Amino acid sequence: MTVITTIDNHASHRNNNINNTRWLILFLTCMAMTGVYYSFDIPAALHQQLKDTMTSSTSNTSANSSSHDESSFSMKFNLLYSVYSIPNIFLPFLGGTLVDSLGAHTTALIFASLTLCGQFLFALGISLQSWNIMLLGRTFYGFGGESISVATSTLNNEWFRGKELALSFGINLAVSRLGSVVNDFVSPKVANEYGVNRAVWLGVGMNFMSVIMTLGICGLTLWRRKAGVMGWDDVGGREVLMEPLLSGGNDEGNDDNDIGSCEHDPNIEMEANEEADMDNKEETEQGQSLFQPLRHNDAMDGDDSETSTVLACNTIPMEISPTDGNHTNDRLLLDQEALENSSSEDATVPKTCMDHVLQFDKMFWILCLSCVVVYGCVLPFNNIASGILLERNYFTDPPSSCHLQYEDMCSMGDLAPKDRNKAIDSNGETCVLTKSMRPVLPSSLSIYASSVNSTISADWMNDSYVFDHLTENDLDCGDAFWRKSCTVDFCIAQKLATEKSGRVMSIPYLFSAFLSPLFGHVVDKIGRRAILAVVSCVLLVSVHLSLAWMHSSPVIPLVGQGLAYVGYAAVIWPSVPLTVRKESVGTAFGAMTAIQNVGLALFPLVIACVYKGSSDRYIPNVEYFFVICALVGVVIGILLNVLDKKRGGILNKIDV
Repeated sequence: MTVITTIDNHASHRNNNINNTRWLILFLTCMAMTGVYYSFDIPAALHQQLKDTMTSSTSNTSANSSSHDESSFSMKFNLLYSVYSIPNIFLPFLGGTLVDSLGAHTTALIFASLTLCGQFLFALGISLQSWNIMLLGRTFYGFGGESISVATSTLNNEWFRGKELALSFGINLAVSRLGSVVNDFVSPKVANEYGVNRAVWLGVGMNFMSVIMTLGICGLTLWRRKAGVMGWDDVGGREVLMEPLLSGGNDEGNDDNDIGSCEHDPNIEMEANEEADMDNKEETEQGQSLFQPLRHNDAMDGDDSETSTVLACNTIPMEISPTDGNHTNDRLLLDQEALENSSSEDATVPKTCMDHVLQFDKMFWILCLSCVVVYGCVLPFNNIASGILLERNYFTDPPSSCHLQYEDMCSMGDLAPKDRNKAIDSNGETCVLTKSMRPVLPSSLSIYASSVNSTISADWMNDSYVFDHLTENDLDCGDAFWRKSCTVDFCIAQKLATEKSGRVMSIPYLFSAFLSPLFGHVVDKIGRRAILAVVSCVLLVSVHLSLAWMHSSPVIPLVGQGLAYVGYAAVIWPSVPLTVRKESVGTAFGAMTAIQNVGLALFPLVIACVYKGSSDRYIPNVEYFFVICALVGVVIGILLNVLDKKRGGILNKIDV
């Protein structure tokens, strides 16, 4: 009884340590992912500001030059997301292997460092106005941005397995996605107030925070190993220790008594055996060995202790040897015999990654196609959502008949006419411009800093501003010439419009952050996965048709986009394990992620070509592209339902 009481006291103390530490680990992983998500979406949030910075010039002599610059910008901007996705066509097959071999904490630090390096290069490229450096930075970001999710998910699994695991994943997803939402609010405001450079370098700071968070995770992991605390096991939430509780406080003379008290008490032994049988039932059904959970923990934690085999005794792993008793030897022999007998049955089990892939049937590949086209409606749309919203709702073109009273003079600012250079129509009447319309610009300019009071031109970026055909693409409101001296009204209106579009474009991610756990729970309760996949695609069709045809507020369509996004994600990924063999689930997830990234690498380039072919306009042709993708998703979803019905409706069942 003394030994049992000691075990219980130790277990209670360790439980408290685990409970406190695991929530700290969750906080650190959430903050690390928040920084990664924040910087990933910076280009999307700063679409207009980046266009101003990367396409502005000091002169032009052709009406076509600005159009060429805008088309070129669109292609290069979309490349920022394509080059991010290209590494992730291959990394899903390697990221998990690295996590298993090096440990989740180490790989989290490595991947966070890659994102920091990538964001640093991206910010440097903007500061130097070099697209090549920017694209290189986004490529580096791609090497770490997706794989760090694998590492943090593994960390959550290590610390919460068997106790609030689903809750930890839900919290991690919600808080991480809030990084994108915060970016949509903060980045445009910082860029408008302090310049694009400071906005992107703030992203570097966020990634540096992610590295600090992963360093904290590494420190806690090392402390955990030293203290002997592993976390919670996956069988009822009981504590599992990396080292025997009794071994540290007992001398050799007491080993037999202490261990014997645990192993040979009939009641304790019976209870331990019953619990072990119940705990390993699920894994035994999956064709896994009785000791796999303990070996799995060792592999994940990188345990270098000399303990080669462990036996659960009252849920506390104990070192055993051939002299630990006949019961232990018999059990080990039985396990070995069972493994030998099962070897012939598992002859058809795939041995390599390619073997797994070759055994996937058409239902899995249909899921992959659905994933490509549906995510192609969501993520590439978010990349350019700011540009779409500005063009459609918040910074629309003024009537073509409107022009300035003095067409070759500044509209508002230090250099504007004192009697105000107002916008008039062809009849000489004042143009009525709504709040959503951009102010009218001069048709041409020819201004030199040398001919202006030095107090006015002191903050100008250039010595001359000569434009035969001035367009909005020639302006950079980060330059004091435009912001203070010549087009104050335009820059103020653009500032308000970009910040508003940033807030509105965050709606889908807000839904993703807060509704993902709820939708997952609902799908678990009602099933209907294949049906809901079709419903999500139909909703996406209506969303993008309304954005293409209507000019009402985009809030309702983006709410629909958020619901479709959350609903689809809640059904597509849980459907994967239902379509492949249990031993191929990991490879299946990797294959689907790789195929998804093929689409995410190609679709932005297709969108840039559609944009260029539509006279540098998003509406309506780019939206028609999204409609086509959603319609293909509907067709694939119907095919998926037909195939699922022939196979017993496994995707639409409840509690499969």
